[in-house]
Amino acid sequence: MTTVKYTKNCDLCGVAVEIKGFTLTSEKGLLSFCCAGCQSIYQLIYMNRPSTDTHQPSINKEEN
Repeated sequence: MTTVKYTKNCDLCGVAVEIKGFTLTSEKGLLSFCCAGCQSIYQLIYMNRPSTDTHQPSINKEEN
């Protein structure tokens, strides 16, 4: 019997990554995930955010 030791944990849920191929490249570098679900959820939460450098106009209230 062969014992396999996993050294990488999922960057979303922390479970051991047993299958190669569920990876993303982000600002943090190469991220690994245990399944396609975790990879997709990570993309939805962290990679599809609107840009923070867009300027939102401020509302000025004038007092009478």
